[in-house]
Amino acid sequence: MVNRLVKIHRVNICFLRETKLKEVSGDLVRRIWGDNNFDFRFVAVVGCLGGLITIWDKSFFLLKKDYYVNCFIVGYWCSKGWEGVLINVYAPNMLRDQKILWEEMIEIWKQFTKHWIVGGSFNAIRNKSEKSSCVGLLRGSKDFESFIEKCKLVD
Repeated sequence: MVNRLVKIHRVNICFLRETKLKEVSGDLVRRIWGDNNFDFRFVAVVGCLGGLITIWDKSFFLLKKDYYVNCFIVGYWCSKGWEGVLINVYAPNMLRDQKILWEEMIEIWKQFTKHWIVGGSFNAIRNKSEKSSCVGLLRGSKDFESFIEKCKLVD
């Protein structure tokens, strides 16, 4: 299914999350991407949660620097006169773990303040209107809002 979407939309980068994979091979990514003109980074599943893969077209993006941990993959990229940070994120559900993630990302933002594009899920909401049943979800909304402001992100 992902291969079909990659082909139809002719994407240059693909963020996959919740892969549930402990290992990711070049052969698997080739089947997803559809040709050999790719590179990728992955974060293995921890227990039964998460798993991320970022795949990109090597002829379109040049990866200058990367950083990855169990909740996100960060790449500093160049592409035809554009430089910026692309992030594939899947945040934990627990607020204390989310705060750790947000602090890590703020530190990365301090190093790479160019353009940021973030894909994935922070598993957090900014206000009640974002979710129909938000019992307990608003607890960290002020901290999440502060993180968004510090990194100058636009939702």
